[in-house]
Amino acid sequence: MSHPRTVAEALRDASVTDRGITVREHDGRAVELPYRALYDTALTIGGALAAHGLHEGDRVALVLQEVNEFVRAFFGIACAGLVPVPLCPPAQAGDVATFARQSQHILQAAQAAAIITSSDVAPLLALDGLSTPPRVLTVNDLLAGPALSAPAATSLDAIGLLQFTSGSTAAPKGVMLSYRNIDANVTAISGPHGLNTTPEDSAVSWLPLYHDMGLIGMLLCPVYVKSNAVLLSPTLFLKRPSAWLDAISKHRATVSFAPNFAYDLCLRRVKPSQIASLDLSSWRIAGCGAEPIRPDTLLAFAEHFAPAGFKASAFLPSYGLAEHVLAVTLGRDGLVVDRVDSERLVRESQAVPADDDTPSVRIVGCGRPFPGHELKIVDDNLKEVPERHVGSIIVRGPSVMRGYFQEATASRRALRDGWLHTGDVGYLADGQLYVCGRTKDMIIRQGRKYHPPDLESAITDARAIAVSGVVVIGINHVEQPDEIVAVIEARASGRTAELEDDVRRRIRETSGLELDRVIVAPPGTIPRTTSGKVRRAETRLRLQAGTLLSAPAEERSRQPILAGTD
Repeated sequence: MSHPRTVAEALRDASVTDRGITVREHDGRAVELPYRALYDTALTIGGALAAHGLHEGDRVALVLQEVNEFVRAFFGIACAGLVPVPLCPPAQAGDVATFARQSQHILQAAQAAAIITSSDVAPLLALDGLSTPPRVLTVNDLLAGPALSAPAATSLDAIGLLQFTSGSTAAPKGVMLSYRNIDANVTAISGPHGLNTTPEDSAVSWLPLYHDMGLIGMLLCPVYVKSNAVLLSPTLFLKRPSAWLDAISKHRATVSFAPNFAYDLCLRRVKPSQIASLDLSSWRIAGCGAEPIRPDTLLAFAEHFAPAGFKASAFLPSYGLAEHVLAVTLGRDGLVVDRVDSERLVRESQAVPADDDTPSVRIVGCGRPFPGHELKIVDDNLKEVPERHVGSIIVRGPSVMRGYFQEATASRRALRDGWLHTGDVGYLADGQLYVCGRTKDMIIRQGRKYHPPDLESAITDARAIAVSGVVVIGINHVEQPDEIVAVIEARASGRTAELEDDVRRRIRETSGLELDRVIVAPPGTIPRTTSGKVRRAETRLRLQAGTLLSAPAEERSRQPILAGTD
């Protein structure tokens, strides 16, 4: 068993191999980054950062659209003993005003000493309102050195990453992860109780590097394992989803992860005629996480791409969150689907297996916790509940964050007696975790609790609904009855009444719940985080304020659809 390592030490160890990273940028341009050359470049950038007066522990924000620039800058920051703070670049953050607002909040919250960005993005940063504006640098500025002779000596307990949550339920908070946290999670993910990867494996990913699934799972894991990786620009994937599958086929990749929506997008946009040129037989781990996992989507994907050699047994559902570095559980048993009585799930908060004629919901198993890590399901009094009883998910172990940066109250709320309170709800069955939703999103009617992902799963595959274009929310009124509203993004106009009737029927048959309103809207209406997760709280506020449907068409078209984890 290897000793824990910092990120810079892991890259140093990988640099003695002949492996590395291949980058495909948004324009299709290929950039080769062998670990040996990447390590030398990181030492050069690290030395330049030190020469600019930055000191160990200073936070350095990354706002870079080019994948290869992000990778080089990230490891340069690590080699200098500084703390990287990845931010979503404007190409994926929607309009300039939104980007300026989001970046200003995070730069202020992180107390960033410097920003590494490109010359075209620098003018878009809203720095005037910051109490201490950070220094703005470009990768080209830093390539002049002088180079470090070796990475800065850094404690394993020092903060190695400040990862801001995506803000799907609240304002983004800076998750403080030590090098020891990162090493523990990467080791667990890559080890025999995780993916069981070796240097002979190869990964392909289009996931954004400013979120944990892309950064930890698809960049750092290959570096720590010393295996090859191919990183595609997220924009390239969105323009042409088949580029993801083409890369897996071409590079004989064995590991690739994506959210549910990506598998659905490939189903919709990769034609049978394109499948003939693919060979997906090498793909042994097709991970899925970061958003509710729809069994119908994955099973349809497996059937659609079976002619290309894809095997349904490759699916590996997962559950995780930034506060736990990345992964909490991995579904090593494959795609396990639990069909439960929806009425009893709502009425009794129990996941009772459904009979053939019983209204039901299907929930995907996300696996078991890693060795040395613990997971419990507890009730409102923090008492552990029996299997198949729904409750709050709490976890403990070496992957749990140090806390939220400069957020003592939020840290105390999340970390209690050594346990991380995830804010998610679920249940255990045969030791496997099934995730139902988030506590803050819970809808209560006549004493019954409804989890929006369960309701949304019943209607997300309805014809004419856009990919991930469903939100179900509860609205509390002071003088009027409370409402339960479904907001549906329709891919095409027309037949609105028919779609509304279909949505109401599906919810009624699945949960016995009657929706008060169904709103059919154009794609891009539902507000999303930079990672593509729906912002239920913001949807609710906009709906109450009457502004949900008033955004200009061009602004809706720029809503991000990338996915990641909180």
